[in-house]
Amino acid sequence: MAVCKICKELFTQYNTIQNKCVPCAIKIGKNKPVKPAYKRVTSELKREAKEKLESYPKRLQKAKKVFQSWIRLRDTTQPCISCVTTLTKKWDGGHYLKSELYSGVIFDERNVNKQCVSCNKHKDGNVAAYRQHLVKKIGTKAVEELEQLANETRFKKWSSDELEEIKRKYK
Repeated sequence: MAVCKICKELFTQYNTIQNKCVPCAIKIGKNKPVKPAYKRVTSELKREAKEKLESYPKRLQKAKKVFQSWIRLRDTTQPCISCVTTLTKKWDGGHYLKSELYSGVIFDERNVNKQCVSCNKHKDGNVAAYRQHLVKKIGTKAVEELEQLANETRFKKWSSDELEEIKRKYK
């Protein structure tokens, strides 16, 4: 038998470190914050702090990954923009104006379309066929506007806030 630390009444201990009776322990337990929620909050804060320390290329790559996934979902029913095939299982979000050369239009929805891996990687984008089918899809004027915008914003550096907004928008 032991004396409860809270209510000072006698109770039967179940182990040697128990210093409260069961009813008092339950009352205290109801008033305490739930530990999993606390752990979840701290892990979210750690993740946010870690993301702030990420390098620019890593933040850009994460935003591109989310954006290109959205493009593939948007164009689910469409064939490859370049070769018009539907017979492949692997798809990319292929850029008409390459992201390595034209950083200002990386996230322009007109510039990125569903493209088979063969055209995107092995045929270096199959640009001639891509442009031809892009003109059919969005029109000559829109393609020319896109090309002009790409030349004007060729060396754009996206801010961290812009990249976060892109990830939020396309997630």
